[in-house]
Order: sequence, then structure tokens, then C-alpha cells
Amino acid sequence: MDKELLLKYLKIYQDRHDSIMEQYGVKDGFIVEGKYWWDYYKELINNILNKIDKGTITIEDFSNFYRKFGFGPKLYANSVLNSGVNRLSNLFKFLSDGSIEPNEKLKQITENQESDFFITGIGINFVTLFLTNYFPDKYGQWNRQIDGALKILGAYPIKSAGEQKSDFYLKINQTLLNIKEITGLDSLNSVDNLLYCINVGYLSEKGKIDKKVEKEIKEIEEIEEEKEETEDAHTKMQYCLIKIGINKGYDIWIAQNDSNKSYDDFSFSENTLNELPSFTQPKTLAIAKFVDVIWFKKNTANPVRFFEIEHSTSIYSGLLRLNDIIIDFPITKATVIIPKSRIKLFEGQIARRTFDLSGLYEVCEYMTYNDLEKYFSATEVSKIFD
Repeated sequence: MDKELLLKYLKIYQDRHDSIMEQYGVKDGFIVEGKYWWDYYKELINNILNKIDKGTITIEDFSNFYRKFGFGPKLYANSVLNSGVNRLSNLFKFLSDGSIEPNEKLKQITENQESDFFITGIGINFVTLFLTNYFPDKYGQWNRQIDGALKILGAYPIKSAGEQKSDFYLKINQTLLNIKEITGLDSLNSVDNLLYCINVGYLSEKGKIDKKVEKEIKEIEEIEEEKEETEDAHTKMQYCLIKIGINKGYDIWIAQNDSNKSYDDFSFSENTLNELPSFTQPKTLAIAKFVDVIWFKKNTANPVRFFEIEHSTSIYSGLLRLNDIIIDFPITKATVIIPKSRIKLFEGQIARRTFDLSGLYEVCEYMTYNDLEKYFSATEVSKIFD
């Protein structure tokens, strides 16, 4: 971490704090109904927990909370509220239980679809915003703005291959705690506000943001000029994803236009679904039919994970297809399979504001061709010894 740069930003933040709040406070959600966001959301949380404890909570109370809590559009209110009062009450008790580690909460709520606490429409952003408001000295919020600021400061943690987001959050949170200690800020809420201002450029010198954008564009252009991967590589990655999914006990959907393909004498059509399960409205299903690979829970219309393989087309097109789906259906996990040379391109594209607002940024990650092949080999070996 560049401590000198961090302290420089801190000084600018403190000098500009009042003017930033005046100019951007309401627009950016720093101030909600005349209160700092952390005070406003803490009050919402306490009110709903009190009603749960008293046994007076209603689905209308949860609806009001969901409508007011957090930033950006509220896309999945129906999916959340359909869980019912009892499940939602248990979710809030689970979130507010200080004896449970934060990564375990994230796993049970956002990753493990068999969990009693998994609720469609509740993601990492929601969970970590709850945690930072309820435990402001212990846990920080994790979102795109945090990622961007940590990268600017040279403080973004190294993610291990195959590491789940729930476990990676512990590294993010420890970094936020370190920043709190270095800066002397009173809470992780204040750290969040500082990092937001760093990432959006409120603390930058004039022209610095433009130079950053120019650098990113140049990097994208250089990557796009590299030699494209062959079509065979795309087919091989689909083969790996199909086989891994089968080994994990899933039903597999392969893109409609790829069903006639085969790899290593393995027929795609003979080992995948003939029809796409109706997991959402027809208009969205028409888009989903062209997603490269989708894993479904066996004999259900419940998608577990979406995959796009980007070997020669623009990464943006694959992300846009996923984005079109997530607007109507709350995808819980999506992965873009890319060559190692395209990592920076992926990171630049997924950081677009449209993917942040839709929630795709929160659930979408990348995996390199090499990592997928290792994953494939591991599941094949596991199958032999099961």
C-alpha cells in the first residue's frame, strides 16, 4: 500500500469534505434524508430488528426496508419478498449475529444455494452494507468503488486461483481495517466515504482522471490487437465446462448455436439439455439461449452458474448478454472464461457503470483458460476416486 499517497488523499479529503458533501452529498448518497448514510441505514436496521424481536414484523416492513436500503436501483424486490416473513427474519438475525464470521455469512447468503439463509436477490453488496452499518468498527462495505480505490492505492489484495468471493472478502476487510488505522478515521463507514471519493476522482488533480482513462483505452487497444485465440479453443472450453458440470451433478445448457459441436469425440447435443428450462420470462429466455454454458440444478429450472467464453469477440458483448438477463432475473454467479492476456480488458469492462448499477459487477468474475483446464483435470480425477 502506498501510505504516502493515502495520507495525501486523506488531507485533501479533510480539506474538501464540506464542499464535497454540499455538492455531491445527496446525489451520491452520502446524505440520505438529512443524515449521513451510515446513521440513516443503522436506524433502518435497528428498527427492523426491534420489530423482529417483538414479533410484530410484517412483509410490508421488509418491503419498506428493501426499498430504502442501499444505493442504486432495486431490481429484485419480488424475489426477496417472496421468501416470506420467517425466512427474512432469520436472515436478519443471522446477519446481526456477531459470533458468526463475515465470510461464513457471505457463503450462506450469497453462494450456497442449499443454505437456509440463501435468498434470491440478496448479494454481496447488500450483505457488506449491512455489516458495515451494524458493525462499523469491524467490517467494511465491499463494492466496485472500494476495488477501484484499493487499486489506485496499490492495496488491492492478491486473489488465489479458485478463491471464493466470501473468503476474499476477509482480505479486503483486513485492508480496510489497515486503512482505518493509518488514517485515524473513526469508523469503516468513514473509510468507505474516503475511498469512494478517491475512486470517483473527487480528490484527484485536474486531468489525472483523463490520463487514467487514456491509459486504460490504450491497454484495451493493445490487447485487442493481439493474435486471436482459435475457434477450437472456444469449443475446448465449452467441453471442459460441460464435463465439469456433469461431474458436479448438474444439467447443462449449451448455447443454441453450438449444440451441434463436439470435442474429442464428445457430442455436445447428446450430453446437454435439448430445451432451455423456463427460469424467467420468455423475452429474457430468448437472450439466455445464446449464453455459452449454463449449469442447472438437476431436474430443475434453477440456474446455478452462467458462463461466457471470450476468445475472439469483445468481452463487452458477453457481459452485455449477461447484463440483459440480470436486469430481469437475479443471477447469483457468472464467470467469463478468458485468456490470461485479457484480464485487464475484463477488469476494465466489468467496471463500467451500467454493470455496477445492474448488479452484474457484484456476481461476475473471470477465470483464465489455464485455470479452467486445471479445474477440469481436478474434477476428472475426483470422479475416478468417488
